[in-house]
Amino acid sequence: MSGLKTFLLTLALLLPAQWMTSSPASALAERPSDMTPVFAACLGRYSAQVEDSWNAYSTDDTSQITRARFEGLLDAVRTGSELTGSRILQIRLEAKWAQARLLSIARFDRDPRMQRRARAQAALALRPCEALLL
Repeated sequence: MSGLKTFLLTLALLLPAQWMTSSPASALAERPSDMTPVFAACLGRYSAQVEDSWNAYSTDDTSQITRARFEGLLDAVRTGSELTGSRILQIRLEAKWAQARLLSIARFDRDPRMQRRARAQAALALRPCEALLL
């Protein structure tokens, strides 16, 4: 059973971004001129980062500040978007779930290789968001 679990977790980490939905890049595919899905995906990912730090009994002020920035950006562009509120929420929640899953594997998996891969993948998923704020 342990081998099967490791295989499935490895497969989950190696699947394309569509499975780990709502990456900022895939969110742009909906309508290139609308930044709403991108900001929603980034907000979801940073929400997971903040909650992960709370669960670890630490404070990650950088993630909290970045999350607040994306929340402000999303609020600013939401009114001009063609996306419905439920679709925006769906994008946020899918991105949050994907990031939370990676962070969970990085923190709790018994295989150190899986932890490293998940940690690297979680950091990689935040790079497009960080680039937007530069």
